[in-house]
Amino acid sequence: MPANTSAFSAFIAPDVHEMYVETGKERPPEYDLWMNVGTLDYNPVTDKQVAGLGTLVDKPEGTMFSLDDPIMGGSKTYTATAGGLAFECTWEMWRDDLYGLMMEFARELARSGRYREEISGHSVLNNAFSNSYTGFTAGESLCHTSHARLDGGTAQANRPSVDVGFSFAGIQAGIQNFHRMLNERGLPRVMAPSMAIIAPQNLFAAREILGSSGKPYTADNEINSLVAEDLSWMVSHYLTDENYWFLLAPKGVHNLNYYWRDRPIFDNFDDPWTKSAVFTVYQRHTQGYGSYRGVYGSTG
Repeated sequence: MPANTSAFSAFIAPDVHEMYVETGKERPPEYDLWMNVGTLDYNPVTDKQVAGLGTLVDKPEGTMFSLDDPIMGGSKTYTATAGGLAFECTWEMWRDDLYGLMMEFARELARSGRYREEISGHSVLNNAFSNSYTGFTAGESLCHTSHARLDGGTAQANRPSVDVGFSFAGIQAGIQNFHRMLNERGLPRVMAPSMAIIAPQNLFAAREILGSSGKPYTADNEINSLVAEDLSWMVSHYLTDENYWFLLAPKGVHNLNYYWRDRPIFDNFDDPWTKSAVFTVYQRHTQGYGSYRGVYGSTG
């Protein structure tokens, strides 16, 4: 039902001192600070995983060269899904509104769309420990203690075997995990974390751990060995668990992706049968990941 003068009679009464609408300031966008954001030229699209050649092997005198081939891995399909919202009000409500609220509510469609973007983008991290939210490999979560290799080699982890909270020791273990990273053929994969993502619960811990020149929580005047790692950090306000934390390689190095098919489209029209005003917003996007490399996370 459209907003009308009967349902919102207070909006046309001249005796109201102030209409307090709970909007206020918005937070700056967060998901695009750490996700690879791009555009889909068509929908859906599929990424394919390919492992290159392995380690050079011995060649005894007079013997033939050993042959090696790339290994095809899994696939990841990105399908953009649509979202939309509308606001409608009668002509009388629009005409008689004394406080400009109908226009304000029409503008809130943009705010609703931006919030949807954050929820969608952060779903990659909020589902990082779910084995039903997968990338190239079925049954493996983004952060996992045993990622299978395509060549059948030793499985790799990007999550502590026993989850730990956001801490000096936890970050050290995560950085060391990056140093030990191998590709699908067992060759070194060079990546380094550049950002820590935390929930507001760990705001002050991040300042103490990553912002002090001395080693935190000690009285021995030791240097803070994490300073040289040049880690930035950000508070995510959209993590669903306050204990989750992550270390991420830079954008373009990791494979956490957010793809637009249709950026927000705003429209408005008058219903010719009722003269009600209708305002709409429509958008299509998708998000996900293929490879887990470049991400380290813990449930705390």
